[in-house]
Amino acid sequence: MRSSLDHHPHYAPRAILSPVARVGRGRAALATIALAGALLVALTSGRAGAAGSGQVGRQVAPAAPGRHRMSPAAPGRRQVALAVARAGRSGNLWATVNICAAGRFGVRGQMPTLGFPASLSMRIRVEYWSSARRRFIPIPSATATATLGLGRHATGLQQAGEVFPFSVRTRALLDATITFTWTRDGRPLGSAVRRTTAGHRDAGYGSPPGYSAAQCSVG
Repeated sequence: MRSSLDHHPHYAPRAILSPVARVGRGRAALATIALAGALLVALTSGRAGAAGSGQVGRQVAPAAPGRHRMSPAAPGRRQVALAVARAGRSGNLWATVNICAAGRFGVRGQMPTLGFPASLSMRIRVEYWSSARRRFIPIPSATATATLGLGRHATGLQQAGEVFPFSVRTRALLDATITFTWTRDGRPLGSAVRRTTAGHRDAGYGSPPGYSAAQCSVG
């Protein structure tokens, strides 16, 4: 049975309260930061200075780094379109919850390269289950998102992730979506979106190692 949290979680960077925001109608209209009060679920920004720790902050190590073989010529439009379409359909493109523990919610993603030099990035967005709307809803706070640059690669599979520290005073069910983007020379080539799913045992920085889930029940 799914957990619910009609009052959306309150995310505050370094415990500094963010502005009150009203979401939805009816019961969902009660979901404001001001009313979260006793239902507090606070994500903090504790990312700086913890890169790659796997405990708190950014999980930066790639699972299968490319060899950086750079093509001598720029790819044509057809080559770009085919490469992006192939990457978007790939089973190697995924998002997962790799940490679901006291005070930590970790999200990790993997994306394939395109076969020619391109810059890779991920935008992670944390969501919560609303029983009023019967679906997962993005948490309206900047600290519930993270944008990760994976660098410029031509070959291989690249992984990255983020750990969102939180404190909880109520039960909630969390998941996340990741928007994967490929760019070249500042121009977007394409993007794809994945919601967190289970079964990705090669996800790095799992706690315990190899942990991979679609959702995280907290509280």
